[in-house]
Amino acid sequence: MSLGEIFKTALTDTALGMGTVFLILIFISVCIWLMGILCRERRPAADAAAARAGGASADGEITPELIAVITAAIHQSIRDEGGADDSDEYIVRNVRRATWKHTS
Repeated sequence: MSLGEIFKTALTDTALGMGTVFLILIFISVCIWLMGILCRERRPAADAAAARAGGASADGEITPELIAVITAAIHQSIRDEGGADDSDEYIVRNVRRATWKHTS
């Protein structure tokens, strides 16, 4: 086998392998895009139900129930770690929504 034939075979194998990978990636991208379109209709109802279940109203207001749940979770976490069981040690005074904006 000559050097030219080896390069031709290597180039063919490389093109075939890379082409297969890119076709599969395109197929996966199309599947994800279609899933986004199909699930878009159900999203508003699911968001409203999740907001009601989480203690926040539909307009994003933080309710006293949500503050009580957060406080109970903090106290339970402290108890699970073997910390002090004093219920006056931590008081939730302010709750605000975090904005997860990446600054990179």
